[in-house]
Amino acid sequence: MYTKLMNVGILSGIVLLFAACKNEGDDLGDENDSGVITTVSEIDYDFDVPATYVFTRDSETTVSFGGQSDRLYMGKEILGFFDVNTTKTAENVKSAFNHSENGNDFDDANLNESSKKIQNKVASSNDLNDAVFAAESQNLFISYIDKFFAEIVPSKDVVASKGVAGYVGEKPRYVNSKGMEYNQLFNKGLIGALVVDQVLNNYLGDVRVGNEEYIADNTNETLLEGENYTTYEHHFDEAYGYVYGAADNPIAPVAKGDDKFLFTYITQVNGMSAFSGIQDQIFSAFKIGRAAVVAQDYDVLEDAIEVLQYQISKVVAVRAVYYLEAGKNNLAAQEYESAFHGLSEAYGFIYSLQFTRNPNTGEAYLSISEVEALLSKLDAGDGFWDLTDGTVLDEISNTIADKFDFTVAEAAE
Repeated sequence: MYTKLMNVGILSGIVLLFAACKNEGDDLGDENDSGVITTVSEIDYDFDVPATYVFTRDSETTVSFGGQSDRLYMGKEILGFFDVNTTKTAENVKSAFNHSENGNDFDDANLNESSKKIQNKVASSNDLNDAVFAAESQNLFISYIDKFFAEIVPSKDVVASKGVAGYVGEKPRYVNSKGMEYNQLFNKGLIGALVVDQVLNNYLGDVRVGNEEYIADNTNETLLEGENYTTYEHHFDEAYGYVYGAADNPIAPVAKGDDKFLFTYITQVNGMSAFSGIQDQIFSAFKIGRAAVVAQDYDVLEDAIEVLQYQISKVVAVRAVYYLEAGKNNLAAQEYESAFHGLSEAYGFIYSLQFTRNPNTGEAYLSISEVEALLSKLDAGDGFWDLTDGTVLDEISNTIADKFDFTVAEAAE
């Protein structure tokens, strides 16, 4: 669990505090016995919070998250390369994933000029800080690219069946021998391994939030050379950018715009009756947290981060269960096109659960080994083709829901 940081005027040290009790929150999450809070209504603060994500110093913006926007747009283009009729090769797509500045990897010239890339950010947060795990995760996404070109493209005219890659349905969907769509595994897996990990375990993680030098510079308003922001401010904005950097209007995000990652699914979960309001919870927590950085109120900052941990993690879990249950129903109706598409999305969201953050424990809601165990149930035998009775899918759904405070029925709406 995150510790609270107290600013005592002139920063002479970091004092570790237990989280103080708050007022009871709303139905999206309530205070628990540990004092952790989960909704913005529980945060007490005495500074102004803007209506939109606009922060200035001397009438000039202090907000910058261009690198995060670049990666979201790169991800969108890469997803478009998972096309059985593409003129790209596996090497082309892997080059885009591991883009070098001025490389000719994208249709967007601005992205080609960018020094940013996706690959090195996958599973690379400061809090995880495991080079072996990061390399394994990055190689997994590279393997999805290789397998798409090796297994799917040559089989685009083959009718898929148990143990045979090809297409299903009239739309159609292109799947491997187990019924899995590699583009969906890639897309939904990156929601966790890139976006959630960078937000919750890196820029808003313990290592950066608790960095004494960053806190001192923020308290003294020591700006980065040539910039109008402190390191602390910039790190918070970078977290924000991974969520909203491709939205229709990043300072007041409502619709997904060009986003293909987390924000898209925040909006979808928000449209479900049991989770209505979650979109505002997340956006408001970001605004309160950023305003707390400006106000140098590090306790409120920690409160806002706890809300973000809880609400963002819930989005990932809800979508995992939603697609598992939708896939189960489609399988029962022998609607394989929809079933395999949904189950592929579920597979990616389940993979993403290992990057979530439980504010009660400071750990993921499901550990790496727990996630691997769930995925192995989907991988077993002939994969999705073997799941027609729904037993395994219900078992996985219940395992996930039990880690959170929602029911399978709520998530399956």
